Amino acid sequence: MKWIRFAFVLSVAAFLNAAANDFSGAWKAVFTGPMGERPKMVSEMVFDFKVDGNEVTGMAHMSDWPGDAPITTGKIDGDHITFTVIGKSPWESRSISGVVTSGYPKLVFDGTLKGDEIDLKLNWGSIMTTGEERSGDEMDMKATKVN
Repeated sequence: MKWIRFAFVLSVAAFLNAAANDFSGAWKAVFTGPMGERPKMVSEMVFDFKVDGNEVTGMAHMSDWPGDAPITTGKIDGDHITFTVIGKSPWESRSISGVVTSGYPKLVFDGTLKGDEIDLKLNWGSIMTTGEERSGDEMDMKATKVN
């Protein structure tokens, strides 16, 4: 009886580990929403996921802007993945009255693995140079594994 329980626990652990490993590697993500709602500076992103248990790290490659940046706060829960990327290239804008604001793009991803694709929701916010965080527009993306 102990052998059966041990085999069951081992097979469940192997299954959960295999599900987490499905996220490992390089994934190319493209925007899928209407053209007018897509960002103008970047059309696709490539994520190099490194999975360790239920934690995800790695790099996001995102065109010249917002640039390449590390993946942080990455978590996997079954077929669900969340992670954050803070771009290394700041932005700056000037209002009509001459007030200048600047910050770094903060991209928060929330996705679900469906077969060999990840359906992603991207919240493109920012971290102001003053430390204030702003939530942004939500955009749809789809990622496929890069061979």
